[in-house]
Amino acid sequence: MRRECWHLSEGLIFVHFAVFVLATANRESLQALALIPGAVAARPWTLVTFQFIPQSGMFWFFISMLVLWVMAKPIEDEWGSPRFLLFWLVATAGAAGVALLLGAPMAGDAFFNGSLLFTFATLYPEMQFMLFFIVPVKVKWLAVIGGVFLVLSSFAGYGLVGGLVNVAGMSTGYLFFLVTRRLPSRRKLGFELAKKKAKVAAMVETATAEQRNRGWDPRVRAALARASDGQAVAVEDEPLLAELDAARDPTITVCAPTEFGLTDDPVCRTCPGFAECGARAIRLAAEGKPPHGGRSPG
Repeated sequence: MRRECWHLSEGLIFVHFAVFVLATANRESLQALALIPGAVAARPWTLVTFQFIPQSGMFWFFISMLVLWVMAKPIEDEWGSPRFLLFWLVATAGAAGVALLLGAPMAGDAFFNGSLLFTFATLYPEMQFMLFFIVPVKVKWLAVIGGVFLVLSSFAGYGLVGGLVNVAGMSTGYLFFLVTRRLPSRRKLGFELAKKKAKVAAMVETATAEQRNRGWDPRVRAALARASDGQAVAVEDEPLLAELDAARDPTITVCAPTEFGLTDDPVCRTCPGFAECGARAIRLAAEGKPPHGGRSPG
């Protein structure tokens, strides 16, 4: 199955960098992106854009983008972009919905980083990262450490209400993952789809071969009878032999002459080697040799 990838991970990182550059040039311009409950009707885009406002210095911003690249891209590749987009939207909706419910202004994407970290740790618990590029830590323990840090920093940086908004966003995204984790992955869907296509193709090929063989069968029977009676291929059967020879499939290894049973045999009935066997049986009959196991063609 062809990979359905819209490069959403790269797009999110690009938007984060663009807003970070904007914040460096003019911090006040970011107010238009912040989620303010009382102003949502006039600025509905802020239901999404609030998460792109950077809430830390350059070092932590780059760490955040590195985490987004390392964790979001494999998940998008595994799920496919449509499912990853839904995951992102559900996490965003969870955070934005709780912010509106509690009347709390909101900025930053700690909620999505939390959802992403917990989801990645559940999918790849034994994967190892170098914490601060020095200490090797398995991602399942990193999720515990990072989760505690994100929750504490959310409450410390945003207060009780803001912390609840971030935790709600983290929980919503992760719960979406838990609910949908039994859904087959993109790779499994691709494998199952390819298997079904192959099965359908085989059925179509079998049906086509059977229809073609049934069309040849009465003509081959008549040619066999004439060849047996006259000890030679009848003139009127030469076009049939040419047709059968032209239809011969060189990739097929046919059975022994004595096993050819015309369409009376369920194997021969759908076999792509029917043309070769039929032509061979006619020539054997013309040579006075018993065709298809000595059975009568009639």
